[in-house]
Amino acid sequence: MLRDWPGLLMLLGMPMILIIVMAIIQDVPFKDYQDVKFNLVWSDDDQKPLGDSLKSHFIHSGQFTLIDQFNDKPINTNQARQLISEGKYPVGVIIKKGTYAEMVNKTNIIVNVIGQNMGNPAIIPVRPAVDSISVVLIFDPVAKNTFRMAVQNALERMLFKVQFDLLFKKISSNNTNNSSERIIDTHEVLANSITQENLGRLKNESLVMNSVQHNVPAWIVFAIFFLVIPLSGNYIKEKNEGSRLRIAMSPGSYFDIINGKVLLYTCFGIFQFLFLLTISIMVLPYFGLPGLDIGHEWWNVILAAVVITFSAISFGMLIGSYFNTYHQAMMFGSITIILMSAIGGIWIPIEVLPHWMQSLAKLSPLHWSLSLVQDVFLRGIVWSRFLVKMSVLMGFGTICLFASTYFHNRK
Repeated sequence: MLRDWPGLLMLLGMPMILIIVMAIIQDVPFKDYQDVKFNLVWSDDDQKPLGDSLKSHFIHSGQFTLIDQFNDKPINTNQARQLISEGKYPVGVIIKKGTYAEMVNKTNIIVNVIGQNMGNPAIIPVRPAVDSISVVLIFDPVAKNTFRMAVQNALERMLFKVQFDLLFKKISSNNTNNSSERIIDTHEVLANSITQENLGRLKNESLVMNSVQHNVPAWIVFAIFFLVIPLSGNYIKEKNEGSRLRIAMSPGSYFDIINGKVLLYTCFGIFQFLFLLTISIMVLPYFGLPGLDIGHEWWNVILAAVVITFSAISFGMLIGSYFNTYHQAMMFGSITIILMSAIGGIWIPIEVLPHWMQSLAKLSPLHWSLSLVQDVFLRGIVWSRFLVKMSVLMGFGTICLFASTYFHNRK
């Protein structure tokens, strides 16, 4: 056993890493979203006391890190939408111009109601409320409903606090200390004027955000990468049974062998991808679930499937060429896929992970694969961003193929 250090690594090192990472990952569902700190894009077009007060509340809550500058300039509304839609940040707040004036007007309405209930005439001039003026919340299209609700509830509490402080000052200045006899209508409170603005494909009203739309693409990516196990296993069997030697003695180069395997398994991976998509669209409704909606993006789906499968196959070739025994390759391959899926956002959203694990996630090909299919299913295709993610996966696959060639030639 001491001579077989790769085997010891499989038995001791890999389970140790798995326990540490999975303990951190599985600890997250037991935490409330209030215990997690998020980056929040801040755009204040109003430039009035409301924005300053809300900003102070967000900072002192300890739950948010405000991103209010881009290239050393204040973030405007369009930049905020772009940063969120690209998935660079999970959530943003936009304070429209005139929001503070609307809050003051609604507060004056409440003060007048209290005065009228006491037998006094309206003493503060008001105008009809403007429903279109509200604080806008924008989310990354892949954000889950629980996260959206948590952030909206936090913003509502802050708005109530700011408006209550303003209301208290106005009531005190008018000496109306008795309680009101009438309950204030909800439309008179600014905290009920929070709107969520959809981005990406969610702008299409026919597309409904649900668990299927979020989770199915993630698990399809997870399934694709498990092609690593049969591929690496067959590669090692060829070496142990002598097939590799007989193939090497035949005319042709090693790249012919590599290309043949990559082509075959890539075709199967594309078939697997499309098969699982078809099942998600046609079969899930029979189990009481909504069907997967991909719109008219079939060609983009196939393009994403090709790139994702290529990176998975190349990784399998690397494992098969490095390890000498079937059991080593199986254990390393399966645990590695689980680890990369755990930190890559397959199981839980990346934004709830510790900061150092969010940075580590960028090293996982499953993270880039998931982000690629999320562009197709939720964020919408922006080709500059789409091509960058495909290039990362193609680069990862190419590096794995060259590394597998090196280990093959060395052995």
